[in-house]
Amino acid sequence: MIFFDLIEAFIAGATAPGAELATSRKQVGKYEYTVFDAAPDSLRDMFLMMRQHGDLPFVVEDGTHYSFNDMYTRSCRLAHGLVGLDVKKGDRVGIFMRNRTEWVVSFIGACMAGAVVTPLNSWWGPDEVSYALDDSGTKVLIADPRRAGCVDAMKNPPAGLIKIICCDGAGDFANWQDFDDLENASSATTPPDIAIGPEDDACLMYTSGSTGHPKGVASTNRAVVSGVLGYALMGAALKFYKAGGVIEEEEGPQLSILLPIPLFHVTGCVVIFLVSIIAARKLVLMRKWDVTDAMRLIEAEKIMTLTGVPTMTADLMNAPNRSDFDLSSLTDLSAGGAARPADQVKLLDDAFEAASPLAGYGLSETQGIGSYIAGDAYLENPSSIGKAARPIVELEIRDPATGAHIADGERGEIWIKSICNFRCYWNQPEATAAAFTDEWFHTGDVGIIDEQGLLYIVDRIKDIIIRGGENIATLEVESAISALDDVLECTVFGLPHERLGEEVATVICRVAGSDLTAEQVHASLKGKLASYKIPTKIVIQDEILDRIATGKIAKKDIRAAML
Repeated sequence: MIFFDLIEAFIAGATAPGAELATSRKQVGKYEYTVFDAAPDSLRDMFLMMRQHGDLPFVVEDGTHYSFNDMYTRSCRLAHGLVGLDVKKGDRVGIFMRNRTEWVVSFIGACMAGAVVTPLNSWWGPDEVSYALDDSGTKVLIADPRRAGCVDAMKNPPAGLIKIICCDGAGDFANWQDFDDLENASSATTPPDIAIGPEDDACLMYTSGSTGHPKGVASTNRAVVSGVLGYALMGAALKFYKAGGVIEEEEGPQLSILLPIPLFHVTGCVVIFLVSIIAARKLVLMRKWDVTDAMRLIEAEKIMTLTGVPTMTADLMNAPNRSDFDLSSLTDLSAGGAARPADQVKLLDDAFEAASPLAGYGLSETQGIGSYIAGDAYLENPSSIGKAARPIVELEIRDPATGAHIADGERGEIWIKSICNFRCYWNQPEATAAAFTDEWFHTGDVGIIDEQGLLYIVDRIKDIIIRGGENIATLEVESAISALDDVLECTVFGLPHERLGEEVATVICRVAGSDLTAEQVHASLKGKLASYKIPTKIVIQDEILDRIATGKIAKKDIRAAML
């Protein structure tokens, strides 16, 4: 595989002693990791790179271009505004909005203020956001009007929550402070003078695991910065591969990337947004995926990279009006967050003359970095998710019960050791302890490494559904359904879906004598669950659900019967 031969050769040189991205082994806490020697101590320090990029466009929203200088200055002012609200180092600042320029300013500004940025899922309803605000202890919440309405609809809002609203919108927001006023209250052009170190927390990102409530993934500055540098290294290596093993001089148009996925996801936040700061890359925002709008933006902004869930590149390939747009600027069609169907890889490569498909595997707990694949390796092995993102990621297949190494070709749990790994699950010491064996993180994903060293993900240990890149805890959906009148018991699972990867399905046993219908279940779940979590396949029956020998519901058998 020429791809990995060239990639590994480039990385060896790029991370050698004295190189710009030199790495070495270093003890961090109790364990030894591979680290970037010259990594900034914090995200605040990393943001200084924005000033080097000057007047190059950084964020594009609705046709308006904001330069790196613009965004740096705005973020500094917001940081001072937050300090003026008595935000102290370590306080949580929540961001609850769709993809907007203000989201980017809020993230950078909160980091500059020493706060722990807490991105919240913009699909959540009042109950979901209420849980996350309580769990995180968020001090300041910045929201757009639609999400502000959701917050005001909470039954028990957190006492003392400072609420900031950005953008104009219909509604009564008299008890919200104005974002623009907060940003413009200061004329500062440098961040507040706050000591921020590598081991200080930078981000608290919520993710759905196998439990009923989302878990807060707390990550240090060192972890997030290392993840950003790891992706920057991968990007440089990919460029080296495309140039046929030649290191090219920096020239040509500014790099550009479309952001079609939410910034509250690790891919949107770390892999796309934060890496763009390192790469001096133009970031073009979309608030909602629409393939025609995406093609319009690709043509207008000369977008080179589309990174999203596999449905997005598939939509682009299958768009009936694709020929109406000039998409020749595209060079990379990247997918993550869910499995890309193997047969799409060759189709994508054939459909776009200059653009190549690539894929990556990572989790919120690893800053989105784990393994990756592209080029001839991907075309020849389209079901694989590639090799570990060395040198900062080590990846092994282990027996989940004993921790013993699993031989090549045998199934086991994917374990990851990396300086990018998260610090803890917020307020969940038992879950944190269960997620680690020494310095190795248990991903909950079942994989195989073949004789070529390629990783394949074949199953999941954790009971989640991945629908269009969104993780859904089946227990959360089961709990919501079980709370409905006339439901005796239920089970929830994922079924294959051609476009979304998986869809949510449930089988329900209703109370004897009830006439409960699937339509009633669906209607009752609106407002209780985010729309993407509500089952699209609902089976109602009068018989109790099948059991296994231990008396538990036979979820796997029930699911198999519906395939």
